[in-house]
Amino acid sequence: MKSKWCLVLIVFMMMSDSLMYAQDIFSQQTNRKVPENMQSYQLSSQRYITDDMGNILMYVNIWGHVNKPGSHLVFDGIDMATLLSVVGGPKKGASLKKVRLFREAPDENGQVAYEISLEEFFKTGDRQNFVEIKPNDTLIFPQTNVSYVMSNIGTVNTLMSMANLYFTMLYYRDRAN
Repeated sequence: MKSKWCLVLIVFMMMSDSLMYAQDIFSQQTNRKVPENMQSYQLSSQRYITDDMGNILMYVNIWGHVNKPGSHLVFDGIDMATLLSVVGGPKKGASLKKVRLFREAPDENGQVAYEISLEEFFKTGDRQNFVEIKPNDTLIFPQTNVSYVMSNIGTVNTLMSMANLYFTMLYYRDRAN
């Protein structure tokens, strides 16, 4: 009987650790001003590139719940909608309310982080919430909490099935004695 409660405790601890990890991910602050240690931060030496036709290009990093995350070489002056098209759009379950943009260097407002809502754009086409994309910006498209839970439900299901199997074996063992 002791081992039964021990297993229940282990499963509970694993689930609570997962929830604490998810809380850390979703509770990050945004719209931060320049950190004091920014002077020691190494900036990329490659801000802009020109191609054979004279087009000005820049690298932008896209992470998170999009179809083609990674570093992308895009035209200078690209807007959020076009950039989202370059990466194949958001995946099902992407949160468009809290897209985070992190600058490599502070902009004219002294900011290095923004939180952008693209929901209004997807409803009406209104581009007012767009932020100018600059070289080496990093955009993070988070996954919604519901989507995160649903995508990881298989792990919880496996753990619960293992616990069920263990308790079933205990039941039949105790019944045989």
